[in-house]
Amino acid sequence: MNTLDADTSTMWPAVEMAWPDLPWEEAAFRHGAFHHVAVLGTSAVVRVASGSEHSRRTRSEHQNLKVLAAVYLPFPIPVALSEPRSGPTWSAQLTSYVPGGHRTGLSWAEARGPLDVVLAGFRVADQPPGALRPVRQSCGGKQWPGVVDRIVHPLDRATRNAAGQVVANVLDAESAAGTALVHGDFGLHNIMWTGNQLSGVVDLDNACIGDPAIDLAPLIGAFGSSRVADLADKETIARARAHRASLPLQVAAAAELVNDTKLRDFALENFQARLQAGTLGDPNEG
Repeated sequence: MNTLDADTSTMWPAVEMAWPDLPWEEAAFRHGAFHHVAVLGTSAVVRVASGSEHSRRTRSEHQNLKVLAAVYLPFPIPVALSEPRSGPTWSAQLTSYVPGGHRTGLSWAEARGPLDVVLAGFRVADQPPGALRPVRQSCGGKQWPGVVDRIVHPLDRATRNAAGQVVANVLDAESAAGTALVHGDFGLHNIMWTGNQLSGVVDLDNACIGDPAIDLAPLIGAFGSSRVADLADKETIARARAHRASLPLQVAAAAELVNDTKLRDFALENFQARLQAGTLGDPNEG
C-alpha cells in the first residue's frame, strides 16, 4: 500500500480536534512523499504522518525544528508551535507558515544565486545546541545499507550489485569528508519564493550534521553536475554525484520502513531505470 493513499476522511477531523482553535476553514490540503499537509492560510501548517512508527518519527522531526530554532540562518525556516499530537493511526506537528510558493522551470541563472546563499548559510552555521537526527535517519541511519540489501534482494543480480556499490560509494565518500549543517533534502520542492526572491526553506525533517555534498545531490538531479560545479570544488562535486546516485535507494529504504510498498517499488524502479540509462550520478550523462 501507499500510506498517502489511505482514506483521510476520519483522520483530518481527529487532527482538527487536536488543535480546535486553528483556522481550519482556511485549510489547503496537500501531501508530499511522507506527509499529509494542511496549510492554514498564513497562520500555521499542520503536517501529519501515518504508517509504521508515526509517533516516533514525528517526535524526531519536531525535535529537529526545536534544535534548529536556536541556530541563526539567513533565511526563514518553520518554527515548531506546539508539541506533537497523536491518534491511533497518525501523528501531527504544528509549525509556523513560511511565506512564498514553489517555482518550477527555473533556469540555473535564476536559481544559482539564491541557492548559493542558502548553502552558504548552512555551511557556516554554528554547531546546533542539541542533537539533530543522524544522517539518513529516515532511511535507517546506520542500518541503511542493510535495509537496501534486504529490499533489493528480490531483484536481478545486476541491480543488486549496483545498489551495493552505490551504497559503498556513499559511505566511502563520507568517510573522508568534513561535516557541516545540511538540509538533507535540498530539492527545489523545499525552497519557497516570493516573486523571484527566495523567501524561505521548508521541510527540515532530515537536517543533520553531515557531508555538505549531500545538499548538492538533488541540485545535480535538477540542473546537472556541470552547472552545480559552480558551487563547490571538484572533490565535493564528486561526492555529490555519489550521493545523487543513492537517492532512489534512500527513498526506497525510507518507504520500506514506513510500510509504503508502493513508494518503495516506485523508487526501486527509478533506480533500475537510471542504472540502465547510465544516469545514476547525473541525469545529463548516459
